Amino acid sequence: AKLLRILPALFSRVFVPQAVLDEIAAGPTDDPMKLALPASSWLVAVLLEPPISPLSTWQSGRGEAEVIEYASLHGNLPVLLDDRAARRAAEALGLQVHGTVGVVAAAAKRGLVASFSDTVAALKNAGLYVGNDIVETLERRLSSGKLPT
Repeated sequence: AKLLRILPALFSRVFVPQAVLDEIAAGPTDDPMKLALPASSWLVAVLLEPPISPLSTWQSGRGEAEVIEYASLHGNLPVLLDDRAARRAAEALGLQVHGTVGVVAAAAKRGLVASFSDTVAALKNAGLYVGNDIVETLERRLSSGKLPT
């Protein structure tokens, strides 16, 4: 949840579909994300109208499906997704896809985190799966100054 401060520094608003909020709410009471949400005024809860079809969730979870659907219906907004199947679906629809590690790299480039490597290690320790190849690629881009803003 400490890393939540990165998002409003990089994005003016973050739209969060109700299914994602429901997933967070169903988590443990001491979940840092759950505790941080009420104070995160830059997060905007959104509802899909009409609601998403259950068929839309066959390759990914309801939260990911709602993120993709909302972004598609509202001007092809950029999306933040880590699930591989969801990322591929969003990319196939022409959406700009960001992952958590890419957001951390952008934050590191702007000096919002002290260390890209340490932050990624903390995320991995918290349970985020990310391939070493992605981390290494982003580290190279950061060190060469070739990471887009």
